[in-house]
Amino acid sequence: MPNFESEKLQETLLDLMRSQERERQLSEENAAILAGISAMAGANTKRQVFNSLLSVLHKYIGFQHALVLTREDETTSLQELVTTCPYFESTIWPVGNTFIRALSGESIALFEPRDVAEFQNLPSEMLHHCRSVLLTGVKVSSGDAVLLFMHSERGQFSPHCRRVLDRFRPLLERAIIDIDYRERLQSLVSVRTQELIHSQQRFKDFAKTVGDWFWEIDTDYQFTYISAPYVANHMIDSDNMLEAFGEHSRVREVLASKFKQREAFEEIEWKLDESEGGGWISLSGTPYFDKQGKLLGYRGTAKDITNRKNRIRQLQEAREQAESANKAKSQFLAMMSHEIRTPLNAVLGFMDTLMDSGLDNQQTYLVNQMDQSAQLLLTIINDILDLSRIESGNFELYNADMNIADSVNLVVDQLREQAQKKKINLHTQMAPDLPQTILGDKNRITQVMFNLIGNAIKFTDHGQVSINVTQQQQEIVIAVSDTGIGIAAEAQKHLFNPFVQADGSITRKYGGTGLGLSISRYLIEKMHGKITLSSQLNEGSCFTVYIPIIQRVETSVRQSPVIQSESGQSLNILLAEDSHTNQLVARMMLEKRGHRVEIANHGQEAIDKLEQHHQQFDLVFMDISMPVLDGIEATKQLRKQKIDLPIIALTANAMHSDQIQYLEAGMDGFLAKPINKAELDATLHKYQSQTETI
Repeated sequence: MPNFESEKLQETLLDLMRSQERERQLSEENAAILAGISAMAGANTKRQVFNSLLSVLHKYIGFQHALVLTREDETTSLQELVTTCPYFESTIWPVGNTFIRALSGESIALFEPRDVAEFQNLPSEMLHHCRSVLLTGVKVSSGDAVLLFMHSERGQFSPHCRRVLDRFRPLLERAIIDIDYRERLQSLVSVRTQELIHSQQRFKDFAKTVGDWFWEIDTDYQFTYISAPYVANHMIDSDNMLEAFGEHSRVREVLASKFKQREAFEEIEWKLDESEGGGWISLSGTPYFDKQGKLLGYRGTAKDITNRKNRIRQLQEAREQAESANKAKSQFLAMMSHEIRTPLNAVLGFMDTLMDSGLDNQQTYLVNQMDQSAQLLLTIINDILDLSRIESGNFELYNADMNIADSVNLVVDQLREQAQKKKINLHTQMAPDLPQTILGDKNRITQVMFNLIGNAIKFTDHGQVSINVTQQQQEIVIAVSDTGIGIAAEAQKHLFNPFVQADGSITRKYGGTGLGLSISRYLIEKMHGKITLSSQLNEGSCFTVYIPIIQRVETSVRQSPVIQSESGQSLNILLAEDSHTNQLVARMMLEKRGHRVEIANHGQEAIDKLEQHHQQFDLVFMDISMPVLDGIEATKQLRKQKIDLPIIALTANAMHSDQIQYLEAGMDGFLAKPINKAELDATLHKYQSQTETI
């Protein structure tokens, strides 16, 4: 029996290690995608967008050159849009069976491209660069696009490379659509620029004799002068200015009011009928008087503002397109977050079970380190869920009792291996008078420490990194000092700005985006603290963090409920969940707390069970995304049937808007995956109390 338990433990540990590896791969790819999106968002040209995409894919695919081909419709050939190889510039390609397969979304590796119809007629200098080809296609707003990766040696692209393309397809589509849009925009700008140049020259020629359309009227609104009988396409066929507007009563009323009050006016807009071209005219005028101050009439101009109105409309359309693209990006990030949270629920659940399985001290320490890292990953995922909140810097703190020394030691323990690899002494000193607990956001403080201590190690090649934690009056002071490369005085002025590093060469040598310090400063300032820097070039740096010691005030901080699992009344719980792994995790967590659990594999099965025996259950945990029938629709149908059992949403969709939707559907509460033990205990305790009262 002990051997069997040992084998089961080994199997569990192996499963955990596999899960961690998958989680690491997903995290790396997600980070690469986010880095690519961030780089593309800051790009100014199609070349910069293309290079940003290639820099991400180079980590996973070994290619020498890349080429994007596009066409406007299915009847035309493909033309080069952007490439890294000058031999392929301005080339035109026929569309054969291979490109048709790629345009259908297939990722294809060619081991002998010269035998493929699309490559047979290429000159030898081009064929030399594409002895191995990896290609795929995407749809863009203007038609079709094919992306090719090329290498001058045979057999360079394996099935793994095709799988990489499939996993990174959202990034590929985003990049190529952006490149295509910038190309069309640049073409449009070039055309419009040429039109503007001609218009400017024409205006200069005509302005010498014509200028705007000029008008003058007397006090009876009769024209005394007009510079031409036409304004735009509208013929002035009336002697009275107010009658010249035909059916446009609004313009006539506005002008009559201005005339009556003897007021000057500007930019009164008048839209012509469609029969006259539908253009826009802008009217401006001012009263004029004789020497004695007697009103003689009005003088003014009329301008054709059709182009300006069209530009405003185009800008509005461009803004709507940008908002749509931003919405698509947010939806993509939310989807990626959901896909990460779902397996993370199993990882955290099984680690919790593993923690209670009789581990020795070393094993308990290792599992605790894994749990802390997973919690940090979960914090980052929660930020990704609401992209607008991140972009606006609208972070929300979740304060609770925490030990500042434990948070610093956690970071130091996890970064110690990096320091040892560089043969750097990593030293920590804690003042003896530090408070045992303070009220703060442990994950956010740990995030800041990871950034500061990680940077210190990264930019130090020899010597040491020291972390000194003290208390000064009502503040915790954390000083992170190093003997690294230091920062020049001029660079320090902009170091805390987003996407800024001390020197351009740092990005090439050390990597990074330049976001860490900006985020760290915002988080600390959100805690009403501050970060200071003192540094000497080639001598080292010291970042000092000041965190106020906040006393607990019940109404000032939103607390996560901390309720110990009680041996109250056992509940009969129906769990609607389609994932077998998540079924196992949730069942273990609930049965560990003394409750009885019955499983429904989808929403329709949950309805069937509750229609027959809803009196047997005290509580329902309902997943949202399920086959056959989702959790929201299942809840709506149950409420229509007057089944009023408490229903708690249990899902990885954790955005605030999602929670509102769940409540509107008739659900009574919400638990996010990965399941937080304290929140689960609070929910169970609430309905245990209600059941006991009944």
